[in-house]
Amino acid sequence: MTESEALAVLAAYLDFKARTALNPQTGDPVQAKTLNNHLQAAAAYLRLATSLPVSIMSSSSSSNPRLLTFFADILRSRAKWAVPHPKRLPYTHAMFQALASLVKTQLADTKSAHLDLLHTVFDWIRLGVFTGSRSGEYAQTTAPKGSFAKVPDSWASPPKWRNHPLAFTLSDFTLLDANLCVLPTHGALKNPEQCRWLQIRYRFDKSATNFSLRRYRRGKGFLCPVFAALSIIRRAAILQVPPNEPLGVYRCDPTGSYTYLRSSEIITVMRQAVKAAYPDPLHYYRINIKAVVAHSNRVTAAVALFSMKLSIEDIAFRLRWKPESVQHYIRECSQFVDDLTAATISGAAIL
Repeated sequence: MTESEALAVLAAYLDFKARTALNPQTGDPVQAKTLNNHLQAAAAYLRLATSLPVSIMSSSSSSNPRLLTFFADILRSRAKWAVPHPKRLPYTHAMFQALASLVKTQLADTKSAHLDLLHTVFDWIRLGVFTGSRSGEYAQTTAPKGSFAKVPDSWASPPKWRNHPLAFTLSDFTLLDANLCVLPTHGALKNPEQCRWLQIRYRFDKSATNFSLRRYRRGKGFLCPVFAALSIIRRAAILQVPPNEPLGVYRCDPTGSYTYLRSSEIITVMRQAVKAAYPDPLHYYRINIKAVVAHSNRVTAAVALFSMKLSIEDIAFRLRWKPESVQHYIRECSQFVDDLTAATISGAAIL
């Protein structure tokens, strides 16, 4: 294969992807950015497989490199005519209330329902609106069902953490009493009223804030980060989850076997909450139900703090984001949370 032939193969590949590749969640054609990622990966593969200096960039503008015209035209056309992503909707207080009611009903029927999917999602979602966590911090987004994503076993990863779960494990949660003294896990589960604070260690983040710590004070009602964490820890203890496995688990059969929570299951449950909270099919949330996704947790956290007049910089610090990310979520969100949710989330984080 010559370099010209390699470029022709890449052109045919990109054209094929542009015509056929669909977003698995929405069914829409993939965005230009995704097409570009496919192109870059394919070019890297051909360079490796053929040992040819396959370049998809124009050599005529070395000071300002640009894609070759054919590739650029496909990406430009897709960017111009692409269907925009629906604006992500935040979770509402009515949705939380609906979930709490469903959980209460299940527990009335079966005491062990605490171990099942609905209650598991409820716990992680009510904690997530305080932490602003990505779904990958507590659920599995790409790993096959029954397995979990791990830190790569490579030279680039810290030796201590190689093959460790990406999602939260028990060691990332620290329970504290009113005097900020650490409570042993078994003692905290036996006497939950002693727990006044929850400290979370965020091991791996997309920003430069790996291993940052944040503390959350106990709140009132079902939107309480401390009681959510206690419920998560208790479930993992009952299901006998090893300490080196993710805490995000639920019972998958009556024998007590467990599996790891998945982001697709979060979406299913939260859309169930939409239907329970808003039975009228003409309600705004029912019409736009596909905009309720696992990532709505992050949107909820951002817009709740913004609603309480916190600055962009303060929100970014609390949620471990970059300020421009906060601004993106605020601009993207078409609906804000109610004052009760905003005040609850605003008052929970301390450090």
